[in-house]
Amino acid sequence: MSASSVFVRDIPLFVESDTGHIGKFPANRWLRWAVRLIVAVPFLAIAIWFQLASGGDWTGTANGVLAERVQSLPWGSSEVETLGQLYPPITSLLALVIPGGAFGLAITGCLVGGLMLQLVVQSMQRKGFVLPVRLVFVLTLALTPLWAYIVTTSFEATLGLTFFGLGMIDLVRFVTFANTQAGFRAGLLFAASAFSDSTGLFAALVAAAASTFIIRSRDGSRAANAIVVIFPTLAFLGSLMLLGVIFRVGPLAMIRGDLAWNPERATSVGSYLLSPGGLLYLAPTIVVIITALFLRFPGVGLTAAMLTAVTLLAFIVGLTPTGVAGINYTMMLLLAVAVVPLALTTRDRVLTIATSVVLWAIGWAQAFANPTVTAWMGVLTGGAS
Repeated sequence: MSASSVFVRDIPLFVESDTGHIGKFPANRWLRWAVRLIVAVPFLAIAIWFQLASGGDWTGTANGVLAERVQSLPWGSSEVETLGQLYPPITSLLALVIPGGAFGLAITGCLVGGLMLQLVVQSMQRKGFVLPVRLVFVLTLALTPLWAYIVTTSFEATLGLTFFGLGMIDLVRFVTFANTQAGFRAGLLFAASAFSDSTGLFAALVAAAASTFIIRSRDGSRAANAIVVIFPTLAFLGSLMLLGVIFRVGPLAMIRGDLAWNPERATSVGSYLLSPGGLLYLAPTIVVIITALFLRFPGVGLTAAMLTAVTLLAFIVGLTPTGVAGINYTMMLLLAVAVVPLALTTRDRVLTIATSVVLWAIGWAQAFANPTVTAWMGVLTGGAS
């Protein structure tokens, strides 16, 4: 019996690269970091502008709430419940060491946002999208008030969305192109997202579900794909729950928000979704679903619906922090960039570009319909203080 007959390797249906290596974009490391900084500059300018226009008052923004929360924690306390106030721990611990309070968090968020946009372009370049498609998608994400609002006012959401977007990119590399390293990295990125942004706690569950119905390179790999993706998040969450049980404060004491169903919030969400504003909120999800069906990839549409559902669930159970807006819209864009496969035909390219343009228009409409975002824009334009 030969070794080759014992260790039979299956051949993936799709290959990411014939050489096993895919290049970075731009290829030069210094140029890549220059692009990231250049992309971040407009958002840095907006953050500085808001700092000056508001007189340094970040009250009501997610960064203001985060900075106040971490500074007011009773660090000398022996109560284990204090650890629960750190949730999400990655963001909270970073907020402790980032100088400048809410303004410092805004500056850091803008830099992370610049990194995210460059990596989105790199992902589309690697997948072979033509220049018009790449350009329209990245401009749709960057040139809406919602993205500028997120990166300048919510370091928590910026970090969580960045980890989530990169995780979705690696999820596709893992499931569709059988890149095992990308699979382990995706699992870690989804865990980092869940413990950077409380709103995204359930997003890893959706990613694990998505791994079972997006295009797979290997048949019979559904369960294994899901386990690889969800394991880091469940392991970390299980550790926090076990810690709460050991110290007899309850399994959810380590998580801000008791994850209890709030009937009042649920009722308000239901009423809102049936209003014109609610329909506008759901519009990006509907557009992504329709486009996915036309492109014959229904799994993408199902993933979009599930992401919207868990985002609303996070609000109902009290995980969404104050001053957050535009999360669902941005997640839909990141999902489209990461999961929508290469559009090979002219029809598919036109449909993809049209979808991006429609989403861009929806993003602007949502910004002007959202009181939180309009108040932020009012400060920038001198219409509010």
